[in-house]
Amino acid sequence: MMPTGQEVIPMQTAADPHTDIVIVFYGKRSDLDACLESIERHCTHYRMHIVDNNRENTGFTRGVNKGIRDGDAPYVWLLNQDAVVLKGAQDALINRLNCDPKIGIAASMQLNPDDKDFITHGGTLRAFPTGLHKGGRLSRGECLFPLKQSWVNFASVMLKREMIDQIGLLDESMFLFYSDADYCYWARYNGWQVWYEPESRVLHKLNVSSRGSDWQTKDMLVFMKKWGLRLRPEMLKADISGTSR
Repeated sequence: MMPTGQEVIPMQTAADPHTDIVIVFYGKRSDLDACLESIERHCTHYRMHIVDNNRENTGFTRGVNKGIRDGDAPYVWLLNQDAVVLKGAQDALINRLNCDPKIGIAASMQLNPDDKDFITHGGTLRAFPTGLHKGGRLSRGECLFPLKQSWVNFASVMLKREMIDQIGLLDESMFLFYSDADYCYWARYNGWQVWYEPESRVLHKLNVSSRGSDWQTKDMLVFMKKWGLRLRPEMLKADISGTSR
């Protein structure tokens, strides 16, 4: 049974869950069903939290924070509703977080569901003014090494609860965009590391549905002000259709 409004409900409760899985649901039910089916097939020892934004959309960032607050497991896995989890994705993220006590954020490789050889997220480059991702082909052996990052997108990312308790939640002044990059910057500012983990894999198309939206512009301005960034003239010519997720 789906939640209503902003309610967060456990879809599956393990006796001793080590992972809170948080999904902010906004859009097609078929996407969510595919995501939940893949979680049920490939994941263990988790508690599911679904924040339903379809009735009242209060934003991705606020929804994520609500899901995080309602859990208490040592690991928090944020998943987009249109991500499909592949075998081993959960364990690979946990293993990466456990490699070093200062690793607080670990993100999955994302593959195009229509072309599973094509890597849509294999780490990241710049976060501003667009979210620019590394990509490549599995068949060419690209993006196969775990690397420390300045930021990662939050379509499939695991956070250490210990880090969240220290640095706080995502910045809700960013409604939809940039809050993932911002949180990674804030984590690194506080001494935590951000990693890309290629052994954790999900199927996910990068979202282009909100390109050029008012929220993208508003959130970009918040991000700029917070981190002391200026929009150089050449950036105005750039295609700002990319998103940080």
